[in-house]
Amino acid sequence: MSDERVRNRLRLVPIVLYSVGMGYAEAAVVVYLRRIYYPEGFKLTLAPIELHILRMEIGREVATLVMILGVSLLAYENRLKKMGAFLLIFGIWDIFYYVFLKALLDWPASFMTMDVLFLIPVPWIFPVVLPISISTLMVGFGLWLILRK
Repeated sequence: MSDERVRNRLRLVPIVLYSVGMGYAEAAVVVYLRRIYYPEGFKLTLAPIELHILRMEIGREVATLVMILGVSLLAYENRLKKMGAFLLIFGIWDIFYYVFLKALLDWPASFMTMDVLFLIPVPWIFPVVLPISISTLMVGFGLWLILRK
């Protein structure tokens, strides 16, 4: 195995650790938000949120994407590997977000549980199985881009 392939594989360790850590941080924020806005338990109907809090939440979503982009741009020199890193980080982050929500809140109840995925540009509401499936594909394709010759 060439030195470059070994380096590509070794770079995966901090990328995966970063992604899992981001998944936990994102889940922790959602735990706080649900405690504040849904003290009786989360319901899919969006609770009224003050405009400045909504703007801050959308800003947090943008900041999350910027952090993923920043790390993926630093991870590799090659453009396709950078894209692979972005897909890998996003996919692992999203999967572990749900893993940690399940561990912290025992939520979602099933893969068919509906969730608000993003607020940009409007709320995206789909069953949890959709982002997990897409994220699994992103992880696979991201790894392929990073590890291919």
